[in-house]
Amino acid sequence: MEVWALEGFGVAHILQEMLTYKSDHIRARQEVLGTTIIGGTISNPEDAPESFRLLVRELRSLALELNHFLVSEKNF
Repeated sequence: MEVWALEGFGVAHILQEMLTYKSDHIRARQEVLGTTIIGGTISNPEDAPESFRLLVRELRSLALELNHFLVSEKNF
Protein backbone atom coordinates (compact mmCIF):
# COMPACT_ATOMS: atom_id res chain seq x y z
CA MET A 1 0.00 0.00 0.00
CA GLU A 2 2.85 2.39 0.77
CA VAL A 3 4.30 1.76 -2.68
CA TRP A 4 1.09 2.94 -4.36
CA ALA A 5 0.89 5.95 -2.04
CA LEU A 6 4.36 7.00 -3.15
CA GLU A 7 3.47 6.35 -6.79
CA GLY A 8 0.42 8.59 -6.38
CA PHE A 9 2.69 11.46 -5.42
CA GLY A 10 4.77 10.98 -8.58
CA VAL A 11 7.98 9.77 -7.03
CA ALA A 12 8.63 6.97 -9.50
CA HIS A 13 12.41 7.46 -9.56
CA ILE A 14 12.68 7.38 -5.77
CA LEU A 15 10.44 4.33 -5.72
CA GLN A 16 12.61 2.55 -8.29
CA GLU A 17 15.69 3.36 -6.22
CA MET A 18 14.09 2.00 -3.05
CA LEU A 19 12.97 -1.20 -4.75
CA THR A 20 16.27 -1.90 -6.54
CA TYR A 21 19.42 -0.02 -5.54
CA LYS A 22 18.60 0.28 -1.84
CA SER A 23 17.05 -3.16 -1.53
CA ASP A 24 18.63 -6.59 -1.60
CA HIS A 25 19.60 -6.23 -5.27
CA ILE A 26 23.29 -6.92 -4.68
CA ARG A 27 24.51 -6.58 -8.27
CA ALA A 28 22.71 -3.27 -8.77
CA ARG A 29 24.13 -1.87 -5.54
CA GLN A 30 27.65 -2.79 -6.65
CA GLU A 31 27.10 -1.16 -10.04
CA VAL A 32 25.76 2.01 -8.41
CA LEU A 33 28.74 2.21 -6.08
CA GLY A 34 31.19 1.66 -8.94
CA THR A 35 29.63 4.23 -11.25
CA THR A 36 29.32 6.75 -8.42
CA ILE A 37 33.04 6.50 -7.69
CA ILE A 38 33.94 6.78 -11.38
CA GLY A 39 31.38 9.51 -12.01
CA GLY A 40 29.47 7.71 -14.74
CA THR A 41 25.76 7.35 -15.35
CA ILE A 42 23.72 4.70 -13.58
CA SER A 43 21.92 2.26 -15.86
CA ASN A 44 18.58 0.61 -15.12
CA PRO A 45 18.82 -2.86 -13.58
CA GLU A 46 18.25 -5.75 -15.99
CA ASP A 47 17.05 -8.30 -13.46
CA ALA A 48 14.81 -8.37 -10.40
CA PRO A 49 15.82 -8.03 -6.75
CA GLU A 50 16.13 -11.17 -4.67
CA SER A 51 12.98 -10.32 -2.70
CA PHE A 52 10.96 -10.37 -5.94
CA ARG A 53 12.46 -13.71 -6.91
CA LEU A 54 11.54 -15.05 -3.47
CA LEU A 55 7.97 -13.82 -3.94
CA VAL A 56 7.75 -15.64 -7.29
CA ARG A 57 9.07 -18.86 -5.73
CA GLU A 58 6.60 -18.63 -2.84
CA LEU A 59 3.71 -18.08 -5.25
CA ARG A 60 4.82 -21.03 -7.36
CA SER A 61 4.87 -23.21 -4.25
CA LEU A 62 1.19 -22.31 -3.85
CA ALA A 63 0.60 -23.35 -7.49
CA LEU A 64 0.22 -19.74 -8.63
CA GLU A 65 2.12 -18.53 -11.67
CA LEU A 66 3.15 -14.89 -11.78
CA ASN A 67 3.64 -13.58 -15.31
CA HIS A 68 5.61 -10.35 -15.46
CA PHE A 69 7.31 -8.35 -18.16
CA LEU A 70 9.48 -5.29 -18.42
CA VAL A 71 7.54 -2.12 -19.08
CA SER A 72 8.97 -0.15 -21.95
CA GLU A 73 7.78 2.25 -24.60
CA LYS A 74 7.29 -0.51 -27.16
CA ASN A 75 4.83 -2.30 -24.82
CA PHE A 76 2.42 0.64 -24.97
